[in-house]
Amino acid sequence: MEEIKIPDLGGFNDVEVIEIPVSPGQSVEEDETILVLETDKATMEVPAPFSGVIHEIKVKEGDKVNEGDAVASMEGGNASASEQDKGEVAVSSLEPAPEVATDAVIDQVSVAQDDTTILDVTIPDLGGASGVSVIEVPVEVGQSVEEEDTLLVLETDKATMEIPAPQAGIIKSLEIAVGGSVDEGQRVAVLEVTSSVAPAGLSAAGSSEKAASTENAKVTTPHADSLSKVESPAAVSSPTVEPGRAKTKGAGGSIYAGPAVRKLAREFGISIPEVLGKIGASGPKGRVLKEDLQEYVKQRLSEPADTGVKGGMGIEPIPAQDFEKFGPVRREELSRIQKISSQHLHRCWLNVPHVTQFDEADITDLEAFRKEVNSSGQYEQKLTLIPFLVKAVEKVLKEMPRFNASITPEGDALILKEYYNIGVAVDTPNGLMVPVIKDVDNKSVLEIAAQAKQYAGEARAGKLKPDALQGSCFSISSLGGIGGTQFTPIVNAPEVAILGVSKADIKPVWQTDDQGVAGWQPRLILPLALSYDHRVVDGVLACQFTARLKQLLEDSRHLLL
Repeated sequence: MEEIKIPDLGGFNDVEVIEIPVSPGQSVEEDETILVLETDKATMEVPAPFSGVIHEIKVKEGDKVNEGDAVASMEGGNASASEQDKGEVAVSSLEPAPEVATDAVIDQVSVAQDDTTILDVTIPDLGGASGVSVIEVPVEVGQSVEEEDTLLVLETDKATMEIPAPQAGIIKSLEIAVGGSVDEGQRVAVLEVTSSVAPAGLSAAGSSEKAASTENAKVTTPHADSLSKVESPAAVSSPTVEPGRAKTKGAGGSIYAGPAVRKLAREFGISIPEVLGKIGASGPKGRVLKEDLQEYVKQRLSEPADTGVKGGMGIEPIPAQDFEKFGPVRREELSRIQKISSQHLHRCWLNVPHVTQFDEADITDLEAFRKEVNSSGQYEQKLTLIPFLVKAVEKVLKEMPRFNASITPEGDALILKEYYNIGVAVDTPNGLMVPVIKDVDNKSVLEIAAQAKQYAGEARAGKLKPDALQGSCFSISSLGGIGGTQFTPIVNAPEVAILGVSKADIKPVWQTDDQGVAGWQPRLILPLALSYDHRVVDGVLACQFTARLKQLLEDSRHLLL
């Protein structure tokens, strides 16, 4: 049993544990990540010092640790028989290897050092950006790097950029640190490039044949057959930390992600490594970029219900069926508008606690006035019921501002709007669209009618501009031209209410005329359905809304007051 302790943290104290990808009883390989730590400047991993079984994890996510703290214990660490057959000597304790063995390796290894070149690494074209932040420096002075290995990672407010090694060599100096800023053309590192680069660690091949085949290293070992691979005890017993860069083992192998990416992942609520390992990494050498996280979130939001992913409130999706076994079928793709509408309405239905208030308005007199205006020939614009509804709703919104509001995403406040934009649903060949008539409080009924007609025509012709679909405070959905008696419209969040209007019909109404004679009278009755967000509007206020709307529609003279 051996304790795993936090190594040198470069002067940082109280470093947060952000990830524990292993659990007690789990078998791990050497160098597999046990903990991931994060400061405000870098993400660091603590790997397993040898292969074995995790006995105990002594910290949890969110804990703070310091250099020397015991964070876990492991048992194991002995090399397998197959490894011993390969001529490798495993170090299973903290006792140093015999000095004569390591001395023999040093004496018998010679490295060619011809054609040494000192190469400055400078910042390339940054597309006009200046003062670009350095968010990762995944290399150290003295470290050997291959061509295209990442030396620095830069980040602007729009993109992440890696600075690769132009050639293979050894880092002689680094002239920038995490948290610094750079400009185009600035020297950030010095690289020693040779025709023959020595290995960074003390290692030799286990046989003369293996040594002869290693052309890039150009290591000559006169007595290579007598040498064995020897690892220093320090390398085995001490976890290593790679500042500014963290490696997470995912389903597809090792995935690299910088501190900024990991921070964004936590903000999105993405689990590392379980979910992060499923994101396609578009960065060089398999590095996960911010764009990958954003694309993953975008895909999750757009997933249809039948993908197997649980929807709102963890509801299981409707299982797929093979309908062809019951008879002939054909597939018809939804239009783009229908897809967008279905996703939006699904979110609204799951996130808004709906209640619907039903009422009826006697529009006999309003309908007579509308027909009179249209038949008079005095106005070029013909009137429908919609502009009267829009104007009446605008007046009620002014009197009851809670209906002209939106609730914050946190659900702790209301945003009360002081403008009056009304959306009117329009049926088009490609699906339902809701163009928005802006500033209806400054428009007459005739002006509203003209704009509603214009928007309806543009929507059906597919020529409606995006601006005409934005900024609505309240929506109206009318089925009066089709039929029906009542329906429950879905609130068009982030609005808090929507008015549904069905077909007006002649009904007998008990009335008393001007002479005091009571009796049944045929009246044109308009069904109203007000759906509302119960987090913002209660039943009493909803009833007051429909009562006031009914009053305005039954006597349009109130619209002038």
